[in-house]
Amino acid sequence: MGVLGALLLLIRRQVTHDLFRTSVSVGAVACGVIITVAVNGVMAGFETKFVMRTIETSPQIMVYDDPAGGGSLADDWSNQLGIVTVTRAPAPDQPPRIEKPAELLTALHAMPEVRAAAPAMVGSAIFQFGGREARADLSGIVPEQHQRVVDLEKDLVSGTLTDLYASGDGVILGQGLADTLGAKRGDFVTVRLSAGERHALRVVGVIHTGVTLTDLRSAYTLLSVAQRIMGRGREVNRVAVRLHDFDDALEVAERIEALTGKRAISWQEFNTHVISLLNTNRMLTDIVSVGVLIVAGFGILNVLMMTVLDKLNSIALLKAVGYSALEVSLAWLGLGLVVGLLGVAVGCSLGYYVVELLGTIPIPRLAVVDTETLLVNNLPKHYVLAGGVAAGVSMLAALLPALKAGRLDPVEILRGHS
Repeated sequence: MGVLGALLLLIRRQVTHDLFRTSVSVGAVACGVIITVAVNGVMAGFETKFVMRTIETSPQIMVYDDPAGGGSLADDWSNQLGIVTVTRAPAPDQPPRIEKPAELLTALHAMPEVRAAAPAMVGSAIFQFGGREARADLSGIVPEQHQRVVDLEKDLVSGTLTDLYASGDGVILGQGLADTLGAKRGDFVTVRLSAGERHALRVVGVIHTGVTLTDLRSAYTLLSVAQRIMGRGREVNRVAVRLHDFDDALEVAERIEALTGKRAISWQEFNTHVISLLNTNRMLTDIVSVGVLIVAGFGILNVLMMTVLDKLNSIALLKAVGYSALEVSLAWLGLGLVVGLLGVAVGCSLGYYVVELLGTIPIPRLAVVDTETLLVNNLPKHYVLAGGVAAGVSMLAALLPALKAGRLDPVEILRGHS
């Protein structure tokens, strides 16, 4: 215990003896931690905002009327769910459709991973108001069923879903689409397919999700209205699905394809290009973060090497009075650890306020997510990772000076100064 106490005293004296060098080392580590926390906070902010808004504003799985790539069909379905559905390829003049949607909905609700499912008729349409026009996806929905899949009510900035029933031929426009057309609640817009008759729909609401593409391309009306506009009778060509755990979307989509013979696309597949970009950015963020901390480690290495050279006499005296090479090395390793921990403490403390400050910086409107300020997410794991890596780098940086101090020969040092 006496040796340990002496080593701790030596470390404390080294830390406080030359405050300038100590401050430089602590500052290097702190800067590395601050930069690492800030970069990860910004990256996580955009990723969390995009992923969560995508999950909240769109179905987690969409079942299409197209056949799945593999075979079909009824044997597995009948064995597992007690339902037999026979499908056939549509006639050349018959557009694809989902056969027996009521049975499909029953089958989906029987799956333990599925929270809700709702039918829809979706088609691309041209919207006109005054002299302006825009193309968007017209979705015919059953409001009370679709609300259980996607919470549209909370994103409505005007009107309600029940207004679709009250007006008969009502439509809810995305905020971006409404702004493009210059239409507002109460106006009548003209809707038509690429080739077809025009239909007048009354704008009964405007929805703002914050996902730019969704707000530009979305319009909702009653399922019966969409079926009439598209001339599809009582058919549906989409089934929207919401899960209890959105992380299971890929696996559940594969199971739905196997059971139904219809193409099922998860939210990850639908946004694969953005997710790939996020993964690439995350990898680059990790590389930059580690690089910054390594540079900070070289700063500590340089300072500790200079300290060893300046303390040759002290090292010689320690060895002369009985301290072993291991004990001297541990003293310099401890010095590196203390410097690293001080840097981590300062860096994490300042890093929190830096991230919060970054979250107030105004930025141009993003192409993917609608935001007025830089997106940040101050997650505890960023501080744990940055602090752990910084402390480890500090220890590694102290290793070479510690070994050098432990290998010094006190006789040669004292003889050189005699």
